[in-house]
Amino acid sequence: MGYLEKKGLAQVQQELQRMRKAQAPAITQAVKSAAEYGEKLAIDAIFNQYGFKSRSYVEQNFGLSFNPKSFEGRIFARYRPSTLTRFNHSKAQQISRKRNSGYKIAVTRNKPVLFRGAFTVLGRNGNQLIFSRKKGDNSWRSLRGQKSLYGPSVSASFGYLREEIEPKIIRHLRDKYRKGLG
Repeated sequence: MGYLEKKGLAQVQQELQRMRKAQAPAITQAVKSAAEYGEKLAIDAIFNQYGFKSRSYVEQNFGLSFNPKSFEGRIFARYRPSTLTRFNHSKAQQISRKRNSGYKIAVTRNKPVLFRGAFTVLGRNGNQLIFSRKKGDNSWRSLRGQKSLYGPSVSASFGYLREEIEPKIIRHLRDKYRKGLG
């Protein structure tokens, strides 16, 4: 028994329930479509802004969920940092015949940064990792105690672009809702 029924407004409550049932399909479709659109928009924005080598890497680290009961759509991404080899990179010019000066890595698209003394190692599960030798470090052959270099996670990248894509998602949601009513 709802609050309106206790006060003698049972017909008003019935009308509200009828309206909710009538609107539910339009709301459900609009939210579901907006979540799918938002995921695609986020993947495109991340790939265009950050220097990930492949769009498929960004896509596979995104997820989408939709709850029709609460009319809630969620877009989420993996929080784990991405190895720098996932970004566009190239070996820097060689200083001498034997030694290269490191790697140029573009974490942000078209803005490469030189990592001097960087080198790659094949890690667990076949992952290629980048380490950096610091000046004066004589134990560069031993990787014990050293940590590989990482860039931002897909989720962190999404966090920086969230405000930029939000108005587009809202516009899409409103358009889909209006079309669902008509």
